[in-house]
Amino acid sequence: MRRRAALAAALAVLALAGCAAPPAVPSLDAVRDERSLTMTAAWLRAAAATEQYIERDWPEAEYPRLRFERWVEGDDAQAEVVGCIDEILERPSGTISPSGIVDFVPRPEGEPEWALPVAQLRCSVQLIAWTGLYPFGGEVEQEWVRHQLTVALPQCVRRWGAELVIADLDAAVDASIYPTSAGRSVSATQSVWLAAELRHVDAVRAQQIRAACPDPGRTLVQLGPAEIRPPEFGPSGGGLTGAETGEGP
Repeated sequence: MRRRAALAAALAVLALAGCAAPPAVPSLDAVRDERSLTMTAAWLRAAAATEQYIERDWPEAEYPRLRFERWVEGDDAQAEVVGCIDEILERPSGTISPSGIVDFVPRPEGEPEWALPVAQLRCSVQLIAWTGLYPFGGEVEQEWVRHQLTVALPQCVRRWGAELVIADLDAAVDASIYPTSAGRSVSATQSVWLAAELRHVDAVRAQQIRAACPDPGRTLVQLGPAEIRPPEFGPSGGGLTGAETGEGP
């Protein structure tokens, strides 16, 4: 009797497991949220380090709470930072030479010695250059890419009568997430097609497939800059917790 009861219980467990819904596939919104958390934690660490540096070298400095303002294009970052410093100091701070060197003007009489360096540090956390080379690839993003490579992309390729071949899935995931330099290209490329190939199709049709089917690398590039959503943060505000900075257990 006991054996029958145990067998019945085991069968019931198996039946329930068989009816369990498969794990949900992460959405692009979930990838965005994960990237936002990653960049927010990185920004909080940078802001905390900046605050500590200012308090160590210029304890007499007075300045508003540190904040993130916006992302800037990499080519415009230097000019944006100089403009930010001008705004903080309420005066022209310097000029940028054709070679990209900032030539700061002499400090006006009566301006504190800490004013310029503190303004530079503040602008370094207010304006951040977006390059697309940030260390993403968290668990959610990895799972989303793997689903694209094993389900969505193969289905699309088969509709064209071709076969998708990915010899190394991990390499294809990396190619989709991390920009890499390929061949003689100066700019980095982020595409699954660096690690995947098409079979049973001619060159013209292969080009059409690559343009029409969802390349997860191209999709991730189009997400653009991650949103930075820090909590209130400022000098002498009691510091940050380990959870806020991304440190600790």
